[in-house]
Amino acid sequence: MYGMVNEGIHTFIQANYGDGTWQSICDKAGLDRREFERMASYDDAITYSLVGAIVDQTGISQDEVLQIFGGYWIEFVNQSNFGKLMRMSGDSFVDRVNGLDDMHDRILLAMPHLKPPSFELEGVGDKTYHLHYYSDREGLSPMVIGLLYGLASDTGEKIRVTHLPATPETSDHEVFEIVMLD
Repeated sequence: MYGMVNEGIHTFIQANYGDGTWQSICDKAGLDRREFERMASYDDAITYSLVGAIVDQTGISQDEVLQIFGGYWIEFVNQSNFGKLMRMSGDSFVDRVNGLDDMHDRILLAMPHLKPPSFELEGVGDKTYHLHYYSDREGLSPMVIGLLYGLASDTGEKIRVTHLPATPETSDHEVFEIVMLD
């Protein structure tokens, strides 16, 4: 995972719970470091350890932690140069979701070791979409849900997201139904 994700977790915890809680979470996660280089690559186990320590520290479920962080991630990214990349894809929720892979492709130019997820948006009805989410990382679907709600909030739109059950056709990825609300 690249350091910006871990740094996002760091800033979220410090802003919402304080430095003492961040120190305690790092201790519970067995980390010597307290800060992360945004453009460096870190073992995924560090991120998963941080999430586990947040669950232990706060009593919030892992799914809820990931969903909350997914929503915060959009705010965090918007404060960086990556936010400009995200906004380049358009002003609407659909434009931004459709632009996620392009944004990751641009980031890959600077960070060729990055293993980003892939997002494919499929229109399936009036104001209804299926988002196909491909990732080598397990267990991050709640973060995707938070990210989607964060993107909708950022564009001033309202959505409802449902994580659809796996089928034989979707055994290699996750699918989320997104309904655009008025």
